[in-house]
Amino acid sequence: MDAIDRTILTELISDGRLSFRDLAARVRLSPTATAERVRRLQETGVISGFRAEVDLAALGRPLRAFIDVRLRPGPDHAELEAGLLDQPAVLGGVHVTGRWDYTLTVACRDVAELDELVMAMPRDHGVVEMNTRLVLRELAGSGVDAVTRLLG
Repeated sequence: MDAIDRTILTELISDGRLSFRDLAARVRLSPTATAERVRRLQETGVISGFRAEVDLAALGRPLRAFIDVRLRPGPDHAELEAGLLDQPAVLGGVHVTGRWDYTLTVACRDVAELDELVMAMPRDHGVVEMNTRLVLRELAGSGVDAVTRLLG
């Protein structure tokens, strides 16, 4: 990956809907050469996809939280993962090291829905301990800025 590829990535991170013509003008290549570089970045897995950013509050889910969970010994993790990801409020999660087994990211309509989700986990998913942290605010641009710094 050279400086032009890094610039292409920086521009696409900032605006993934750029046309090849506009992107080419920003990186000072022809649209054809730019499209070829984007295709190569996709083929090598550097670009894994293009996504829309969604405002969860506008979708009626303004309450976001992280829930750390510890499982009882021995449950089938694949079954647990499928069951948790089946919950409408669960956006995703990661299997982690340390005291907790998973950290889930959730978006709820309100505190009552969060409470319902937390109360159901021990009963339905073999969770023996949890720690819930509410998101108060997100640092603006933190994900984009971090990846851009990596490309620097």
